[in-house]
Amino acid sequence: MSTSSCPEVAACSFSLDHYREVLQAGLDAGYRFIGYEELANLPAGQRACILRHDIDLTPEWAIDTATVEEGLGIRSSYFFQVCAAPYNLREAEMVSIVRRIAESGHAVGLHFDMSWDPDVAWEDLGRLCLEDKDLFRRMTGVTPCEMVTIHNPHRFQDRILNQPVPGIRHGYEKAFFSDIRYLSDSQGWYEGCMCGVFRGQSHPRIQLLTHPYLWPADGDEDLVANIARAVRFRHRRLEDYMVEYHPRCSGDDERFRHLARTFR
Repeated sequence: MSTSSCPEVAACSFSLDHYREVLQAGLDAGYRFIGYEELANLPAGQRACILRHDIDLTPEWAIDTATVEEGLGIRSSYFFQVCAAPYNLREAEMVSIVRRIAESGHAVGLHFDMSWDPDVAWEDLGRLCLEDKDLFRRMTGVTPCEMVTIHNPHRFQDRILNQPVPGIRHGYEKAFFSDIRYLSDSQGWYEGCMCGVFRGQSHPRIQLLTHPYLWPADGDEDLVANIARAVRFRHRRLEDYMVEYHPRCSGDDERFRHLARTFR
């Protein structure tokens, strides 16, 4: 596919190739891709997009989106969880991913998940985010950026959306949420594919949230299929880990892999 223009909406997909086309559409439409800290100082009339990635499932694929962005001269922000069910930020590969993205000039920060503590109180939220930011720094050697993004903010949404959170800056503050247009790929586009949104220029300032696990290299328009691809990828990584480190699994590799894919 060409990166100089976007296809018609019917040809849009959640693939890495089309992700490149989406960003190129933004550049062609005069959007400047910025960090959160740049929004307040933009010149009047400048179209801009804060490009944000919440890393929920496949940090490995974040390298792919970051590479696409680097090729287009775009800076974005990547937010990783400290306590994620599908990945461990302290693993050597995860540390390498965080460092590589940070060294490429992208912002790297904390994606805070409240689910690890079912009894977390609102008044403790800021402190817990700061504690996780410190853990992030000590685990990866990378100091996370000032901004925090909240994973599944529904629990305290009335106190988070368009509201300040004492002690931290976060991606759902009014300046980034309702004062500009907030768009996300979480459940598919709700204004049509972003390539068309950029071309239409209907929103002069945008915060765009994407999730790299929805944009695999072999992805298509079926978002559920892409999610299944990401889950299968995570499953294969666990299979590989068991074959490498567990002698019974490595000694009976074929049977283990067959059973791992048979049991539900």
